[in-house]
Amino acid sequence: MQHPDEPTQALPSFEAAGDTPELDTTVEGGSTVAPDGPDAKPSGPRPLVWLLSALLVVALIAGVVWFAVSTSRANREAAIRDTATSYLTSVADGDAALALEHLAEQPANTALLTDAVLAASKEAAPLTDVQVGAIGGEENAPTVDVSYRLGDQPVETRLQLTGDGRSSWKLVDGLGELTLANLDALTVNGAELTEATNPVFPGTYTAAPVNDKVQLHGEPTATIASPTQDPFRMDVVPGLSELGHQTVLNAVRTRYDECLAATESRPANCPFGVSTDGVEVAEGSVRFAGANDPWAAFAPVLDPAAMTAGGKIPFTVNATATVTRDGLTTEATTVLNGERGYTVDLTQDPAVVTWW
Repeated sequence: MQHPDEPTQALPSFEAAGDTPELDTTVEGGSTVAPDGPDAKPSGPRPLVWLLSALLVVALIAGVVWFAVSTSRANREAAIRDTATSYLTSVADGDAALALEHLAEQPANTALLTDAVLAASKEAAPLTDVQVGAIGGEENAPTVDVSYRLGDQPVETRLQLTGDGRSSWKLVDGLGELTLANLDALTVNGAELTEATNPVFPGTYTAAPVNDKVQLHGEPTATIASPTQDPFRMDVVPGLSELGHQTVLNAVRTRYDECLAATESRPANCPFGVSTDGVEVAEGSVRFAGANDPWAAFAPVLDPAAMTAGGKIPFTVNATATVTRDGLTTEATTVLNGERGYTVDLTQDPAVVTWW
């Protein structure tokens, strides 16, 4: 510690030779400038900083673009799968109107595209276990692989779609095709048809006669497993059932017996009668008696369009009557032989017979 009475020592001066002079960094107006020289710092960002900043911006933009594209693609694929799933689920649930909404084109013929028809299909073989798989095809015309079960039958198929490329998609090939060789006297899944070829949803379709007097010959059931299946032709032919045959036989036999019991010379709506040319037949004197079995080869044929059955029967009838000719009266017998046609109207109860 320095004593207060000791003299103080002066600080060395920077103006001495060899000392570094103090730099004047002021300019007119009081502004300050950075000194020149190798140790001077740059006044702005370095080039490396600019490069890193640019790379960061590019990476951020690329990330945003990648996220947008990935999200758009994911949304597109989700919409495609949703369309296929909703369509098949609607069919499985028996909602024909909702299923039709998923089609790119609406069919003009909807006879087999109804809730009632789908309900019958579901009862025969329900559509279950819908699965949607890989997506392929073109950007605006994709395909999607689907699988499901139709009753006990596993089904795998590929559906074609069309849309806006993003979120709106419709099925191009959502319907199969069923053709019938005959439309008369039958229904398919309870529906009466007016056209031979009909669009159908995937499902099971069964033809049935319109009443118990008709039966169908041939295989009456068609399975349309998928929309991409080849068109199916159902070859069923309606004919008389055993009940129908018996109904026709009873009607014709009853009318035939009524004709045999007639006492007029020419009974109305009968297959036979007595000629009155040149003679006078006493009223009520005619008696007919059958002399053969007209039912041995009885084989009526159904006309399904008119719901009638017809054919021909041979007859041999002995006809006896009191006749008068040239003033002479006598009882005469003649044999009537022939073959006559009949038609039975099955739409009426009891059935009505007409002879021709």
